Amino acid sequence: MTSSAAADKARLRREIRQARKAIPAAHRHRAEQAISYHARRFFRHGRRIGAYVATGSELGLDVLMARALAHGCRVALPALPLRGRKMLFSVLDARGRWYHNRYGIPEFDGANWRARDLEILFVPLLAVDEQGYRMGQGGGFYDTTLAYLNGFRRWRRPLLVGVAFDCQRVAAVPREAWDVQLDYLLTESGLIRYRRLAAPV
Repeated sequence: MTSSAAADKARLRREIRQARKAIPAAHRHRAEQAISYHARRFFRHGRRIGAYVATGSELGLDVLMARALAHGCRVALPALPLRGRKMLFSVLDARGRWYHNRYGIPEFDGANWRARDLEILFVPLLAVDEQGYRMGQGGGFYDTTLAYLNGFRRWRRPLLVGVAFDCQRVAAVPREAWDVQLDYLLTESGLIRYRRLAAPV
């Protein structure tokens, strides 16, 4: 990454974080209800769904997860590895327990799935552009976990649904060769489907 691209990413992250933090609590509550409604098409009995626990000013999925579970979906949450950045997804059930990972984020200790075991994955993000490419917090966990989607096994994948407030949408984000395109974007305004672009050579 060039110094110019790094500076662009840092500036965009700073601007979006400020905008997201400024969202009033009442709007956040309405947004959580709205995305749960807009995501209903993905909820089918027995479907394997990956979600996340919101941190900081991220759009929370508590209402969405409750609705998915009520429809008989199986829901799993990210579990960070002790080494590296390739995540597994821990399945919510009545037998597991909660704990905090090294970043202080709640994780669930249950049976583990790989990303490719999921049918739908709701993905957090900091910014997302008009072609469905996301910019994350910078840790690289989702990039590493989903890197296989750019390879020859592209058919073996979860459907990727980015989750964001409307204020996180931008015209373009700085893009790397390994970035994976989202299939959908879920915001308080509705569900957007992205046109599939050719994978980078």
